[in-house]
Amino acid sequence: MGFLFKFQKLLDIEKCREEDLIKELKIFERQLHDEKKLLVFLQSVLSLQQSEMEKELCMQAEARVFVLYESYFSKLNRDITVQSSKVKDVSKKADRARETLLTVFTKRKTLEKLRERCEKEYKALILRVENKHFDEIATSRFYYKRKKDDTH
Repeated sequence: MGFLFKFQKLLDIEKCREEDLIKELKIFERQLHDEKKLLVFLQSVLSLQQSEMEKELCMQAEARVFVLYESYFSKLNRDITVQSSKVKDVSKKADRARETLLTVFTKRKTLEKLRERCEKEYKALILRVENKHFDEIATSRFYYKRKKDDTH
């Protein structure tokens, strides 16, 4: 009979949960990276267009051009605000996934340490049983040898 850890199924479940959470966290981190990249892009477009408008101001362009720029800027500002909230939401999701992963990781590590301790105790017990068995064999041999010597 070999070593059997009574919480092995629980340990296996925690390992699977950890793997799933790692995949989920990678997805959130990739999504967060993409959302941040889009936010930076929108901010750079805004600053670029603002510098274009300043050039137009120097050239004394028509008023309708400035009205178009202003409506475009307000749209870009709304898009930047929406994108910022998306970045915050994805960041919160990633943080929650990290916290959950940490909890599952801690639980798995605890179960693994418990398994190691139980396995160590099992091996010590087996060693004691084997030593006891060998002691009994040695005692028996000694006894029968002594008995044999006494009869002769």
